[in-house]
Amino acid sequence: QHGPRADVWGALSRDARAAGASGEEPAPGSVCGGRPGSQRLGCGQSPSAEGMQTNEARIERLAVSVCTELRLARREICQDAVRLFGKDVVSAWVRSVLRPAEICGLLVGARCGHWDILSDWNVTLPGTPKPPVVPPAPPPPGAPTTRLLFLTDLHWDQAYAPGSDPACKDPLCCRGGRAQGPSHAGAGYWGEYSKCDLPLHTIENLLQHLARGPPFQLAYWTGDLPAHDVWQQSRADQLRTLRTLSALLRKYLAPLPVYPAVGNHEASPVNGFPPPYVHGNQSSAWLYGAMAEAWEGWLPPEALETLRWGWGHGQEKVRGWARGCPLSAPRPGPLRPPPPVLPE
Repeated sequence: QHGPRADVWGALSRDARAAGASGEEPAPGSVCGGRPGSQRLGCGQSPSAEGMQTNEARIERLAVSVCTELRLARREICQDAVRLFGKDVVSAWVRSVLRPAEICGLLVGARCGHWDILSDWNVTLPGTPKPPVVPPAPPPPGAPTTRLLFLTDLHWDQAYAPGSDPACKDPLCCRGGRAQGPSHAGAGYWGEYSKCDLPLHTIENLLQHLARGPPFQLAYWTGDLPAHDVWQQSRADQLRTLRTLSALLRKYLAPLPVYPAVGNHEASPVNGFPPPYVHGNQSSAWLYGAMAEAWEGWLPPEALETLRWGWGHGQEKVRGWARGCPLSAPRPGPLRPPPPVLPE
């Protein structure tokens, strides 16, 4: 192969080999991969701060080159994304038991390295016969009903600009620039059916309409509040989104009970939810603590404690009851006070 993609594959392969990616374990007391300064991830030796800084910068430069040469995004976006994700990715690699060639094979493919889990594998099913399927029985005519509000994926774009380009080449549009194409139609005032998220006034208008309609018994709010500009989101951006939208729900839906859950977009960087044993600045304490403050009054004290501890990403933080069927809870035992019991 020739061209930029072939150059990228060659660079990845050379860097993997240079990092000591032969797949053989180093001898006791030897440097990783048999070459001084080539610290192999997961080899059991901690690189010096100076050497690690050099390796981090090298990895970031390579990642920007790969992103740019494969035309995944503009170079500026590639640089912002690598800068935002770099520290967490390198920290995970340092703690990994994988060798560089295995990491490269896992992320890029077989042309870069070998990763065993990509090979064929089988799952042996138990011999227990499958139970018979029982079709659900619909409620009888005239059975009581309850109105539940389900809000999800609001994705507020703080940079949404009506009239801007809705068909840009970036991962997220409607954020500036003149509209291109035959019609030259810019982004709508309320939103756009394109690679765009929502302006705040659309979300607020939605809540205003909900407040004027028939009453709800309770609301489930299942996260994904920030926009999809994942290459440039700071913690301050995420917290502003969390607090702004939580305040809007209280303003228009109170005293309706709201039971929120955490979406994958709430973190910075996106999907960055370290397990509870990660402490300090790289933990998720900055996010979970802010959520507990923003959602106080909606969730019982036990659920707020669970949230601060960092359990249950993607799960409901409380035990609700809908027609007597409990929802999943992050830990066993009743939560006090419980959510309201829906009428039978």
